[in-house]
Amino acid sequence: MPLSALAAPQADAAGGPTVWILDATDRPFTSTTPPGRVPTEIELYAARNAYEGAQILVRSGSAQTGVSVTPGALTGPGGAVIPVANITTRYEYNHPNIQKVGNVQNPPDGGTAYYDGLMDNTPQPVAANTTYAAYYQVYVPAGQAPGVYIGSATVNSSLGAVTVPVSVTVYGATIPPTSQSTFKMNNWFSSAGWDYAGTEASIPNVYGVQMYDANWWKVEANIAANMARHRNNVIYADAVALLIPDTTVDAAGRFTFGWSTFDRFVNLFVSAGAMQYLYTPTLLEPPASDPQLDTLVPANGVSGAVKHVLCRPDSAAANGCPDTNNWLNQLFPALKAHLDAKGWTDNFYMSALDEPTTAQQATAANWLYTQYEKYFPNPRTNEAQLTNFTGNAAHLSTQTPLTSNYDANVALYQNYRISGKDLWLYSCILPQGSYMNRFTSNHLSATRLLPWLTWKIGGDGYLHWGWNYWHDDFSPPYPAADTFNTWQTGDHWLVYPNKAAYGIYDSLRSEAQTAGLQDFELLQQLAAVKPQAARTLAETLITNPTAYDLSGWNVEGRHKQLLDELASATGDLALPFTDDFSGGDHFWTHTRGAWSTSGARYAQSDAAARWGDVSYLRGRGYTDVSVGVDLQITGVSSFGGSTNWAGLMVRSANGTDMDSGYLIAQRNNGQVFVYRSGTTIGSASVPGYVPGQRTRLRVVARGNAVTVYSGTGQAPVLTVTDAAFTAGDVGLVTGGASANFWNARVMPTSLAPAESAAVTASSSYEADGWGIRSAVDGQRPSAPNAAGWSSSGSVETNHAEWVRLDLGSTRPLSRVDLYPRGDGANAGQGFPVDFTVQTSTDGTNWTTVSTQTGYARPGATAQTFPFATVTARYVKVTGTNLSRDQFGAFRMQFAEIEAVGGDLALGRTATTSSSVEYPTEGWLTANLTNGTRHTDLWNSSGWSSAGAGSPNTTQWARVDLGGPSRISQVTLYPRDDIPNTGRGFPSAFTVQLSADGTNWTTVVSKSSYPRPGAGGLSFAFAATTARYVKVTGTTLTADQFGVYYMQLAGIGVS
Repeated sequence: MPLSALAAPQADAAGGPTVWILDATDRPFTSTTPPGRVPTEIELYAARNAYEGAQILVRSGSAQTGVSVTPGALTGPGGAVIPVANITTRYEYNHPNIQKVGNVQNPPDGGTAYYDGLMDNTPQPVAANTTYAAYYQVYVPAGQAPGVYIGSATVNSSLGAVTVPVSVTVYGATIPPTSQSTFKMNNWFSSAGWDYAGTEASIPNVYGVQMYDANWWKVEANIAANMARHRNNVIYADAVALLIPDTTVDAAGRFTFGWSTFDRFVNLFVSAGAMQYLYTPTLLEPPASDPQLDTLVPANGVSGAVKHVLCRPDSAAANGCPDTNNWLNQLFPALKAHLDAKGWTDNFYMSALDEPTTAQQATAANWLYTQYEKYFPNPRTNEAQLTNFTGNAAHLSTQTPLTSNYDANVALYQNYRISGKDLWLYSCILPQGSYMNRFTSNHLSATRLLPWLTWKIGGDGYLHWGWNYWHDDFSPPYPAADTFNTWQTGDHWLVYPNKAAYGIYDSLRSEAQTAGLQDFELLQQLAAVKPQAARTLAETLITNPTAYDLSGWNVEGRHKQLLDELASATGDLALPFTDDFSGGDHFWTHTRGAWSTSGARYAQSDAAARWGDVSYLRGRGYTDVSVGVDLQITGVSSFGGSTNWAGLMVRSANGTDMDSGYLIAQRNNGQVFVYRSGTTIGSASVPGYVPGQRTRLRVVARGNAVTVYSGTGQAPVLTVTDAAFTAGDVGLVTGGASANFWNARVMPTSLAPAESAAVTASSSYEADGWGIRSAVDGQRPSAPNAAGWSSSGSVETNHAEWVRLDLGSTRPLSRVDLYPRGDGANAGQGFPVDFTVQTSTDGTNWTTVSTQTGYARPGATAQTFPFATVTARYVKVTGTNLSRDQFGAFRMQFAEIEAVGGDLALGRTATTSSSVEYPTEGWLTANLTNGTRHTDLWNSSGWSSAGAGSPNTTQWARVDLGGPSRISQVTLYPRDDIPNTGRGFPSAFTVQLSADGTNWTTVVSKSSYPRPGAGGLSFAFAATTARYVKVTGTTLTADQFGVYYMQLAGIGVS
C-alpha cells in the first residue's frame, strides 16, 4: 500500500448518525461522504492568543432533525480550564449558487452549492444522505498555561447523540494582539465615503439603517470587533467623508474642520483592539482619462455645512469647485495636526489611486502626493496595482501588486522591496486560473496560504477590496444582495450580514484567512531563531503563486510543525544534500526547460530556452550555505550566443524563478556573474576557461557575502556583498543555453564550518593544483585542479609544519577529519607521522584534543579524530614528524580538512533492514539523516520499513558516522504529520553502537514504549567512541490500517 494513504486520517465511528471530523482548512460539501475509517476525535494545536478550529460532519441515510453541536469545557494541566465561553460551534450555511472561478474545488456531486457562511448554533433539519457541517472553534487566551486540554463536544440529533472527544495542545508561543501584528491586513469595508455610492449604501440598504443613526453605529462597532477578532489591523476609514458632519466653510472658502465623527469612528476600532493602521480610501476617483479629486464644498453653495463633490486636480476655482491646491493646503495640515494630537500620524496611509493605468492618473497622483508630502514627510502611501504601473512609484512607500502581476514582474517588485518599500499582495476578481485567491469555489488552503506566500516573498501585507460589498453589481440604486442565495463568486464579500443582531456572520474563508495570519506571526517568530526551519516548512507548502499544497491536512500539519519547532530546544534545521543524479531527479522541481537525467548527468537540453529555466531542490530552505556543481554548457541560442550561461540559484524566495534570489552563473565566454532581481551586481573572468568545458562552480553565501569559485584557480574569482536575500531555495538554472550538471552538493555552513574558512599555514605550495584554499573547498578527493594543501618548507629535512583554520565564530566541535591526498598510487603520501590537533577560542591559547605518533600511511579515506565536545573558533593541525611525497620531499599534505560538531549523523550514510523507498511521497532511507526532522508528505516524509502483519517483526536502521566519533546521545524523531504523529514508532527497541559495524554494544533498551508526540526523543548514555549507530525495533506498532511498520522522521547522534 502506498504510504501516501497514511496522510488521510481515518478511524471508526459508532452508532446513530455517522459523525466524523474534518480539519478547518479543507472544504466539506453536502455530498461529502465519510472515508473508509472515519476520524472521530478533534485534535487541535494552538498558540496562545489564537483561534483553532475543526469541522464536525454529520450524515445519515435517514432524515434528521434538531442537529446541533454542544461544546464542553476543556481541562488541562494542574486543573487549568478553557471554559465553554471560549468555544463556539456554528453551523455552516450551504450557498446554492456559487459561480466557479479560479482554482476550483468541485463538490463530489458536481453541483454549485458550497458551504461558507458560519451561522449560529440553532438546531437544523438535515435531509437523508446529506452531510451537515458545523465549525468548532476554540480561543486560547494569551495567558493560558501550556499543555494538553481534554474534553468533548456533543452532536445532537433526532437519531441519537454522539460524543466527540476533543484535545487541544496549547504551546508556549503567543500570537501578538491584532494591534501589534507584523502583518498588515487590509480588507476594505463599508462605512462613510469611499465611492460615496454603492460602498456607502451597503450597510444602510442591508440593515435598514441610516448613516450615523444609532444602529449604523452598532453595525460599525460589530465590524470593529470582528476586525480585531480576525486580525484585520489596517482600518479603512475615509477621513474626508467622516469630516462632513462636523465641518463648516465660510464664504471666503476657509474650512473649520470638525473631527468628532472621525474620532468616534476610529475609536471604535481602537477600543476593539483592531486599529494598528489607518488607511484612507483613494482621493482621486475615475475616470482614468480625467481623474477627479474628492473635495468638500458648501452644501448650499455659499457657506456653512459641507458636501462632497468631485473636482479637477491642480485647478483653479471653477464650476462650483474651489481651487484644489487651496483645498489640499487646508485639508492636509489640519489632518496632520489632528493625527499628531491623537498619536496616529505614523500609522496613517494616504492613497491617491486605485488600479492606475494612465498618464493622466500619474500626473494627478504625483501632484497630490507632492502636496501631501509638504505636511507629511516620509509618509505611508499605498495603492492597489492591477498592472506594473510605475507612473507615481516614487511617491509610494508600499507596492501592492496583483498576485499574478507580481508573478510576472518579480524583479521589479523585489527591487522595490530591496530599496526599502513594503511589499504587499493584492487580489480581487483577479487573478484566476491556478493563482491563490479567496473565491468561495476555491480550495480553502489557497485562502490560508496567501499570508504564507507573502512571507515567502519578503512581503508584509495583503489587500482585498471586498469585505462586505453586499450588492450584486455596481449600479444604482444599489439594492441589497441576497448574500446567502444569490449567484456569487466570493469576490464581493468575505462575510455575511447578521441583520437581526446588526452584526456579522463569519465564513470558512474568513476563518482560513485568520488562520493564515496567525501562521504568518509564527513564521516571523520562528524565522528570528530558526530561519532555515521556517523557510523549509514554507517551502514544503508553496513553490510559487500558482503551485501550492491543496490539502488542508498538510497545511494544518505545517502549522503544528511551526509550533513544535518554536517549542523545541534543538537548533535550527540544517539540511545537507548531495546528488549524483543516478536515481533520477525526484528531489528537484521545474516548470520550464527540458530537464532529464542519464546516468550521473542531469541535463537541460533545450539550448533555445529562455533565461531562467530553473530546477530547484524542493522542500528545503537555506541561509548560510555552500553550493557546488560540475557543469558544462553544451549549446547556446543564437540570441546571446556565448554570453548565455548556466549556473546556480541561491536563497531564492520562489524556487522556479530567477529574480527572487541570487543567480550565480558561468557564461560560455568565460565570465561569471552574480545577478539579483534584474541587476548584475558583480562579474569576473575565469582564468583558463574554454567554451564548452566541464568546470566546477561553487558558491558560498555567508551573511551578506556571496563568494564564487570557478575554473582552475584556487582563489575565489568573485565576491559581492549584498543583504537583499537572506534565506531561500537552491536550484540549477540555464539562460539561453543547454547544459549538463553533475555532482550537486549543498552544505549548510553550520555543518561544515571549515569549508571556506580562513586558512593560514606555516608554508604553502601554490602550484600544480595545490593551494591553501583547496584545504577547505568542500572537495574531499584530490582533483587535478584541487589537489588540496601542501606545505613547502624545507623539503630535504624532516621538520614541523602547521595549518590553521579560523571558523569565523565559536561553535561546538567534537571531531576533526583529515582527508589524505587520494591521487592514485600517491594516496596517503604527505600524511604526517606524528602530529597534534588543537583547538582555541582566541587563536592564541590552544588546547590539544588529539595527539598521534607513528601514524601509518593511510589510504584515500577520511582519518577521523574524535574528542570530547569543546567550544572553539580555531583548529590547528601541527605535524612534527613528516612523511615523504612521491618525489622524496618532506611535506605535510591534506586533500581536505573538516571540523564537525553537534549532530554527527547529518548527511551521513544510512542503511536499513528494509525500506519502502517511495520518492514521490517522500519515504526514503536517506531521509533518516537529511536533517528535516519532520514528516512532510510529498517532500521528506522520513523512513518507513516494509509493512508486516505482526508486531513481532524486527526492523532496523543504521547510520555510519564516517569515522570514530565520541557520542553520548541518540535522538529519534517520530513521524509528526497530523493525525499520524507517533505512528510507526516501535514500542520495543534498542540503540546499539559499534566501532566496526559487526560487533555491537547495547546502550539503550526500551519496551512498552508509548506512542510519542512530536519532537526528538533523546536517549543519553555514557560517552563512547563509535562509528556506527543502530536502532532496532523488536516490537512494531500498527498504522490505522492494521499494518505494522517501523517509521522515523530522522535520527540524530551527538
